[in-house]
Amino acid sequence: MGVYIFYFLLILQPILWIISIYILRNWKYIIRYFLMNIIVIGLYSCVIFYSNFDYFTNDPYGLRKIFSLLFCLGIHTFIGLLFALFYKYKNSQSNINNN
Repeated sequence: MGVYIFYFLLILQPILWIISIYILRNWKYIIRYFLMNIIVIGLYSCVIFYSNFDYFTNDPYGLRKIFSLLFCLGIHTFIGLLFALFYKYKNSQSNINNN
């Protein structure tokens, strides 16, 4: 059962990312937003894979680091989706007030 949950969450991340990009498609700062997210993801991977932090005492195959990266990416994707929904809500509120 746990494997199915893992696969579900793994497949859900790019779907949530695509939804958030679709919601933000008309935003004038979408390119800057996209590039900053790529930089943050690069920083996540550098910190998790190349740091000398000994936060896992016994990890011979490096699976905990991989799952840590997937967890960080999942949280980051969810926060990006919340930002996109907040932007859509604020944009719809400003359109209502302008009419």
